[in-house]
Amino acid sequence: MEHHVYFAVFGFDHDPAQLDLMLGQSADDYWRVGDTYSDLVPEARRRENRWILSSQLDRDASHRDHFEKLLRKLQTLAGHLPQLEQHHYRFGIGVSQYFFMDDPAFYLPAELIDGFRALGFEIRFDQLGLDERA
Repeated sequence: MEHHVYFAVFGFDHDPAQLDLMLGQSADDYWRVGDTYSDLVPEARRRENRWILSSQLDRDASHRDHFEKLLRKLQTLAGHLPQLEQHHYRFGIGVSQYFFMDDPAFYLPAELIDGFRALGFEIRFDQLGLDERA
């Protein structure tokens, strides 16, 4: 199983690096309008700016480890998060998981979910499963 867990701010027209000052934290990654998605397909371009804070764990670390690391990083930003709403930025937590099994399970303990809720995040889960016929 592979995971990627991140917090992203999007929906703004300025350079994403400006959010470093507002949030008191450097992003782990930035997307800028017009940047390429990859060198393999240079004509595919980013359509929006994005400021990204990730767990920075290896993709084979457990989803619990990814969420715990991201929660600790977000807790250091707690005092700055209301500014995002004041500026009408869109933001949220994204998760990409790649399961290589027939019946994937996903579980987060209540204390982790409560930690994200304490920061003002609404927690919802939605899984999309694709099989060989898709």
